[in-house]
Amino acid sequence: MKKICLLLLILICSLSIYSQKEHFCAVHKQSESTLKRASSPRAVTLMNKYDVKFHHLTLNVTKDTNYVSGNVRTIARVVGAPLDTFVFELQTSMLIDSIKIGSDILVFQRIANDVYAILPSTYTVGSDIEITIYYKGYTSGTGSSAIGDGYSDGNSTRWGNAVSWSLSQPFSAYEWFPCKQDLTDKIDSTYFYATCDTPSMSGSNGLLKAIVPMPGGKRQFQWVNIHPIDYYLISVATANYIEYSTYAHPVGSDSVLFQNYIYNNPLTLPTFKGLIDTTAFNLDFFSTIFGPYPFAKQKYGHCLAPFSGGMEHQTMTTQGFFEFSLDAHELGHQWFGDNVTCATWKDIWVNEGFASYSEYLAYEHFYPNLKAGHMQDVHDFVMRQPGGSVWFTDSTNVNRIFSSRLTYNKGSAIIHTLRFVVNNDNLFFQALKNYQNTYKNATATSIDFKNIMQTVSGVNLDDWMNQWFYGEGYPTYSVRWNQVANQIFLNVSHTTSTTVTPLFKTPLELKLIGTSDTIIKINTTTNSDDFIVSLPTGYTISDLEVDPNNWILNEVDAITKDESLATISLPNYPISIYPTVVNTSLNIDNDNLSNLVAKIFSTEGKLISQKVFSGNTTLEMNNISSGNYIVEIQNENGLVLKIQQIVKQ
Repeated sequence: MKKICLLLLILICSLSIYSQKEHFCAVHKQSESTLKRASSPRAVTLMNKYDVKFHHLTLNVTKDTNYVSGNVRTIARVVGAPLDTFVFELQTSMLIDSIKIGSDILVFQRIANDVYAILPSTYTVGSDIEITIYYKGYTSGTGSSAIGDGYSDGNSTRWGNAVSWSLSQPFSAYEWFPCKQDLTDKIDSTYFYATCDTPSMSGSNGLLKAIVPMPGGKRQFQWVNIHPIDYYLISVATANYIEYSTYAHPVGSDSVLFQNYIYNNPLTLPTFKGLIDTTAFNLDFFSTIFGPYPFAKQKYGHCLAPFSGGMEHQTMTTQGFFEFSLDAHELGHQWFGDNVTCATWKDIWVNEGFASYSEYLAYEHFYPNLKAGHMQDVHDFVMRQPGGSVWFTDSTNVNRIFSSRLTYNKGSAIIHTLRFVVNNDNLFFQALKNYQNTYKNATATSIDFKNIMQTVSGVNLDDWMNQWFYGEGYPTYSVRWNQVANQIFLNVSHTTSTTVTPLFKTPLELKLIGTSDTIIKINTTTNSDDFIVSLPTGYTISDLEVDPNNWILNEVDAITKDESLATISLPNYPISIYPTVVNTSLNIDNDNLSNLVAKIFSTEGKLISQKVFSGNTTLEMNNISSGNYIVEIQNENGLVLKIQQIVKQ
């Protein structure tokens, strides 16, 4: 029992660390690099003539320095046009000893960080180039912050361990190994053979195939990755680690190795073991909602390194510490970012927004009492400023790419809104699975994601995309209401925080507080909308609450009972819903309108059933449990024509 109590204490403490919503992941990535891909147009043109198929990194590394030496063997296939010059990126501080194809030593020229190697002959389209670059040097960046470059070394002040580690996102892979920094050119597979001093250990992507003794008392850790991987996700971390491994057990899959390299300090593993085990459970959960874990035949795990956040290196995240939200965020990246990678840095929100929303989903599943506070923190952080779009065009601005407010938090918030707009969790999560399956091992754009979600859900997402993704700001609602007999008269109006997006056409929940608290859903289509809600005789309300489940970014100005609001000039739609107390079936009479949708909601706002109809129809109620429900009739454009409460006996 003492062990269980200690575990709960650790977990509870960890849940509160991260509530500020300034993502540690974002903060580190922002400070990680002020660089941009600076290759010349000529170099980019030549690099686009080949497709990287394989990298084999064989490097000497040590925990105490950022000096690396060794070689990288690359296999690339010529595409587009014949190639007589092989170009790659490598920072000028790295000394190139030689470049070889077989036994041929190539002549090369360095222009800034681009290296031009003259091939022994012209390679035709479809042929493969196998080239090996031998190099060494200190990996000091030219513009990155002190806490980390593409490859860094440092000491953990808390645990007293020296570590060297890589962190290449977005443009820093070239600081420590020769590469082509192009998001759309995923490498088909990689080997990483890291040689380090004993008792150090080096962690990397894929499976550890062997630990081989080397001269001088060193050891070589041989990692083999069989999945396509983007250049910035290739990683290594070296320290005096111990290994803690367990297994995740996703439904419908073999057990997944969960391998963690933890500081060799007697207190480190006991401090974090509970959180590590919880992350394994989270892998099981994410596999049910996102689709099978993409790298199940390899592993998932972590390497600790002394920086203030996490980096989602494929199959082996590098983190500065363990914490529930951070762990869920980086794990979510294995689907969103690693399996499916953004096609451009302008699409980074699909990586970071979904990783951030993975935090909410983890709370919703494991700690449902904390999910509302988490989303409120997200909304509050976004609304610190009135404007700002998730979409951006300057993909060289690292601080904008990794904006905690817009890329992470607003990205997460608009996904939550999208789930609300789709209004069907089965379809929403099925679309996520389809997205993963369609673009697995590849890259995708924001539009690719939108199209799959729209196709699967059947919901037109143009308004959502234009308002929340391309648009800026958020609405501030005011509600006037009055009750006359069993009818509630409503006027719902809103202003917006910026003129960029002057109108938010969106579903909106209202909580009627009274005899029996009830959530109704309306669709706002203008800046001032009128509604009439029919309630059972004897039902009275005393107040209203706007968006009680925090589905959309919004503020509330005033909720006012206005007794002058006794009539509303709504069109007289000939719709009757009866009886109000239902046994087996509910009748809807409509003689003149077609292409209507009848939706039945619980009083908590959950969609129970829906039916498309024209004229008169009947809704079968036999499979619906006893209780209070809201019936909503919409036209084909989503305009709410009638709302009525019923009781199912």
